[in-house]
Amino acid sequence: MMLLGKVIKLAMNAQSEFPEDVVLREPELAARLQSEAEHAGMDVPHFVADTVSRFMAHEDGESWTTIVGNIQRTDDPGYTFISTIMHARVSHKCERHG
Repeated sequence: MMLLGKVIKLAMNAQSEFPEDVVLREPELAARLQSEAEHAGMDVPHFVADTVSRFMAHEDGESWTTIVGNIQRTDDPGYTFISTIMHARVSHKCERHG
């Protein structure tokens, strides 16, 4: 079982540049991020930072369980950490991030 501290360390030391990499890896998510960021009056990097900050402050154990499960099945845990959080925000599945 991966510890929370390790998850956070992996995310903070991610090798990818999330806002740029998402365009190549997940173009549909990139388009949603652009739209949601504009709706929130932010650029994409600030929207991502805001989302991660809110997640760290407010999400529950179930959300963390989802993240840890996703991270354990990937070669790029930092990207996956942020991608999972962003998918939740743009799909409005997280109460505090809609």
